[in-house]
Amino acid sequence: MLVDISNILKNDSDQDIAKQLGISATEIELIKNKQLYPPQTLTKKIIQLAKHPTTVTQPALEKNFQFGQTIKLRRVIISIIFIIFVSLLFTGFGYQPFWVFLLVVLIGLFVTLPSCFNDYWLINEKNIKAVEFNNLGIIKLAQLLHLTPLPQRVISYSEIDHINIFYHKRIRTSPFDINPDIFQLTCTLKNNQELTINVNAKLEEELIDLVAELNYQNVAVYDQQKVILALSKKQNLFQRFNHGFP
Repeated sequence: MLVDISNILKNDSDQDIAKQLGISATEIELIKNKQLYPPQTLTKKIIQLAKHPTTVTQPALEKNFQFGQTIKLRRVIISIIFIIFVSLLFTGFGYQPFWVFLLVVLIGLFVTLPSCFNDYWLINEKNIKAVEFNNLGIIKLAQLLHLTPLPQRVISYSEIDHINIFYHKRIRTSPFDINPDIFQLTCTLKNNQELTINVNAKLEEELIDLVAELNYQNVAVYDQQKVILALSKKQNLFQRFNHGFP
């Protein structure tokens, strides 16, 4: 369960409480405004300082969090078969010269297929496993076919400095533009390296639980646009950030 520290601090002076906690007044203001969800150690200090009867307990996770779709060889093979079928369709099932068919297949394999598979994260109680594919189509294809190892990186929570939640409204020039807004998590490591992953609609429902788990793992989560607050109120994020869109 996500601990709401903002109510505990609402009657205290930002400068006074910041001095006692050893953090900036800006951070206190962000916490009060529900734009910063502090790590467990800071949360406990605030609770102790305020002498508030709140306890911090580890969230009970029923499953791991998954950002993006994991890569299965079966799905890749089915995609290749589909590309070959579409290539045959475009070239008239042998009506065009073979080199035309081969060219269409190669474009599908090295351009279209890699773009259909994206990076993904797996988050559990111990760490974050991030899989980031190569930007070159031919190398990414080899990774998808397991001809080269998947570039998996295991990140312990102690390596993370903070995580930002970003929701970017997509500028639409047509009511027929059905592309989703940009909804991302950016993980900033203590070595200043950044990792970014998209949040899909399914994970929106679990984002509050994820923030609670990250806080418990001593990771601060910044939410300048108050996405978590909106989700806690069961608000539709698209409607919230796209006022007046038909």
